[in-house]
Amino acid sequence: MVPDMPTIGAAPVFVARDTELAELVRVTMNPPSVAVVEGEPGVGRSRLLEELAARPGIASRVVWSARCGSFARPGRLAPLVDALLGRSDVAAAHAAGFSPVTGVLRRLIPEWSSWLPPFPANADAETVRQQEFRALREVLTGCGAAVLLLDDVHSADDDTWEFLRGLAASPATALSVVVSSAACGPRRFPPIREIDAHLSLAAFTPAQVRTLLDASFGRCAPEFAAAAHRRTSGIAVDLTALVRSLGDTAEALSVERLASATVPPIVRSRVAGLTAVIGEPARDVVCAAAVLGSPAGEADLGAVAALPSRETSGAVTEAVETGLLRDLGCGRYVSGSPLSAEAVYALLPGPQRCAMHGRAAARLAAVADPVASLIARHARLAGELAAWTQWTGVAVDNAIEDGRTEEASRLLEAALRDADLPRSARESFAVRLARELPRGIAHAGTVRLLREILREWPLSKAARGEIRVHLGQVLINQVGKVEAGRLEIELGAADLGRRQALLARGLVTLALPHIGTVPVEENLRWLDQAEQVSKGEHDAGLLAAIAANRLSARMQVADPEAWQDIADLPLAPESAEVCRQVARTYINLADAVAWNGHYPVARAYLATARRLIRDDHQPYLDALADGTELRLDLAVGEWSSVAEKARAMLTRVDGDSSLAAEPLLVLGWYEYGQHRPAAALRSFDAAFALSAGSVPVQASAYAGRVAVHQAGKDLQAARRLAEYGLETVRRKNNWVWAAELMPFAVRTMLGLGQLVEARELLAEYRQGIDGKDAPIANAAALLCRGMLTQARGETLAAGELLLGAAQAYRALPLPFFAAYADELAAGCFAETGERERAVASFTIAETAYAKLGAAVDALRCRRSLRRCDPEMPRRGRRGYGEALSPRELEVARLAARNLTNREIGERLFLSPRTVEIHIGRALRKLRLPSRTVLTEELIRDATGDGSKTA
Repeated sequence: MVPDMPTIGAAPVFVARDTELAELVRVTMNPPSVAVVEGEPGVGRSRLLEELAARPGIASRVVWSARCGSFARPGRLAPLVDALLGRSDVAAAHAAGFSPVTGVLRRLIPEWSSWLPPFPANADAETVRQQEFRALREVLTGCGAAVLLLDDVHSADDDTWEFLRGLAASPATALSVVVSSAACGPRRFPPIREIDAHLSLAAFTPAQVRTLLDASFGRCAPEFAAAAHRRTSGIAVDLTALVRSLGDTAEALSVERLASATVPPIVRSRVAGLTAVIGEPARDVVCAAAVLGSPAGEADLGAVAALPSRETSGAVTEAVETGLLRDLGCGRYVSGSPLSAEAVYALLPGPQRCAMHGRAAARLAAVADPVASLIARHARLAGELAAWTQWTGVAVDNAIEDGRTEEASRLLEAALRDADLPRSARESFAVRLARELPRGIAHAGTVRLLREILREWPLSKAARGEIRVHLGQVLINQVGKVEAGRLEIELGAADLGRRQALLARGLVTLALPHIGTVPVEENLRWLDQAEQVSKGEHDAGLLAAIAANRLSARMQVADPEAWQDIADLPLAPESAEVCRQVARTYINLADAVAWNGHYPVARAYLATARRLIRDDHQPYLDALADGTELRLDLAVGEWSSVAEKARAMLTRVDGDSSLAAEPLLVLGWYEYGQHRPAAALRSFDAAFALSAGSVPVQASAYAGRVAVHQAGKDLQAARRLAEYGLETVRRKNNWVWAAELMPFAVRTMLGLGQLVEARELLAEYRQGIDGKDAPIANAAALLCRGMLTQARGETLAAGELLLGAAQAYRALPLPFFAAYADELAAGCFAETGERERAVASFTIAETAYAKLGAAVDALRCRRSLRRCDPEMPRRGRRGYGEALSPRELEVARLAARNLTNREIGERLFLSPRTVEIHIGRALRKLRLPSRTVLTEELIRDATGDGSKTA
């Protein structure tokens, strides 16, 4: 039986050290041999030795194991005595063969006195010492093939160290020696003879951390593993303690819980113990590293610790040897791990901590290129409020100059939330935050902070007016609260006095036609007012903003004359602000022409915008461009990646921001195309809720909701939603934005027998788009005409119109709507006996649907094709293979009746798991995305006549 080797915070499973373990097993199984394992404290040396002792080939030998340094002042040969005591049973069984010299162990191991030979007589101290070494060697080798495992030999007493030197110099037959040592310890195992293996253990990499957590908990998210590695630097003992403190289930492993987790008691105790046994200078250096929180040189650590230069080097060396400080090379040092740094920091008394932060701020401020944000942080923690305020302002200036808008906003917001911010800085910081907010992605908390400042803080009229205008811009552009934003701008105007340029910037925000529920003409009046207010101003950025919105407004209403003015936009603006405004113009133009149906042009405009802001970080503009690009990907049929891109964008923007509306809208249409009605409706509803500031997004969300209810045969709900959507467009007076809604609205009305109402709606729509340069609107009008014509009984004429609509959609290209129109046209041709034309159109529609991944739609077209052409070969082959087996057919039919797996299993005497497998195979063979779309009709089509499977 192998005794347990004591370990601290051993990992729950053994991973990532298989190569090292195999090498140790190889060496240990070929005695006499010596192996050394080195590594920083906590990386897993003890666990590796524990695993070695448990290997079957090793466990069959006599394993003597112990840890050195268990006591602050270890006794002579204490680790070896511990190792022998751990296997007293083995030693006692072989005692009869021990020579008289082993009697010298009576003083070291009194527990063995009853069966050891007598203590040697008349021996002086040095002779006794030599006899002890001989006796220890005899016992270790006299009980059969053996392995000596000693952990942490860098902490061994001098006599143990000397004994190990002797073993290394003169290996004992049938004895393998494996020792572990700190890589930077004060002593390293002496290479008197060439050792057989020298292993160096490094901290776990992020990939190894994930492997460890996967093995321990079954599954670990990559982002959690990465966060755990960052907080522990891959030090095994810290990693294990931290993760165990969160709980013992995979659900407990969340990044949020990890971030808020306090330092586990075992880590606090370990760190406290290590700091207690080192000298005061080394302890001060360790504390300095924890205070600095980032890599630092020896001189920096000494300055923060307030050590004389002559003491610093030795203190750093001692701290490194204990593992509380890590040597990064090139004269840079950092705390052993972020977690241990937190433990050290918590041990610091308040006055000492403040003093160290003050020295850190002074030291960092004295370098040639100071990092203002770090200096500000240390000044705040030192309680030096004036210095904190000053350096925060410098850090904000630097961030703005470098285009790091979000960092500037974060610094300002953190300062404004601090109750100790000096009153003299409050107003200027609040104004600066308001100025930066429209450039970045505004978060709900920041908006609430500015509203609180306006409500509760004493501000000058000028500051209050400016904050209101910028807040109004954000409420309109990002939060979707147009009326609230308009009110803020109007209130701000009263306080701005002669600052007409700022007022014009606020008014121009209201000027784009897509904003708000007011008619387009009202938006254009705001634009006129902005131009009036800005007369006499020489602010190039403001004038560019007004010109941008004038051109964007014309394109949003599909003015065919707007194209000629685009050529006047500067290709290489001189100032950064004008460049930003021109880039915004191209993004707005791309958005507008995408809604109008000019997809290739929209791509080109986005490329131009990205070129203009390539070297200028503009999170808000980037998000606008990404939203438009997502819609373009969806429209032109790039469905394979659109859902992933949409979800990625949702992680970058605030969930309550109007910037999330477009990715949600795209997800809704994608899920609709995949026949996931519940998911599609959730996405459409969420997009609608966030799109109050964008009528075209609202109209598209209405279209999606109508489409879902229409597909579910709930025509009354579809009709109500269609009317709400149409009224929104009607009130806005820009019918171009109803291009997606109109076909679903008309078909719903026809399904309810409202032929007259549908005809009147189409007439109103055609009048609204007359003279507009909007190809998608014209294609939608043609599609609606075809459906109305079919409803009047003019089936062949309807087929021609629908075929023309399909061609118009393909020219955009808008493949999903083109396939939809082709399918409707094919139905008309089939009804009038135009079989060849019906087969051709159904084939085109099926191919388009299949290419998009719309499996259910493609299957519906295949079914229609078979009705038109009974000789058409069926998918799959006779027998099973890609055809349904009898059992799969039986299970699929019951699933189509909405029975649960358990209910199906009870009827067929199958387990729920077996039912799940059969359903999965059936869905794969039928090329269906989920059981929610499984119907008896689809099954009959797949199996021919509904009774045979092959």
